[in-house]
Amino acid sequence: MTHLLDTATWANSVTMPAVLPERVRRRLQATEKKALASVSLLECAILHRLGRLDLAGTLQDFSEAGLAEDIQVVELSPQVCVETNALPPDFQRDPFDRSIVATARCLDLTLITADPAIRDSRACRVDYYPFKPSRLRA
Repeated sequence: MTHLLDTATWANSVTMPAVLPERVRRRLQATEKKALASVSLLECAILHRLGRLDLAGTLQDFSEAGLAEDIQVVELSPQVCVETNALPPDFQRDPFDRSIVATARCLDLTLITADPAIRDSRACRVDYYPFKPSRLRA
């Protein structure tokens, strides 16, 4: 396992993979085992409840489709929780982003993200792609 998927990268890879740049799709296909922070599941549930992640099916269907055999869900650990406080003082306050970046740091994974603030923070290794699609119904 070498890569951690950011929430948006994971959600888009499930709901509308064609919107991800070809380079990112190839990376996802080439990476035998990828990680997903468990907080990304909660973030997607909240986004769905708020109407910001529109799904054709149920949230359960989305989660099952997205948790393919090559995705390992990484649970929060005491180490990750502590690491969220070790991020640079100017790092964004979003608890999901903090937890995801801390997970990447603790597990020495490269985070695949379209978030320029995470890239610019240099808080973890990042495979950045300059694209942030709106979440359309899949």
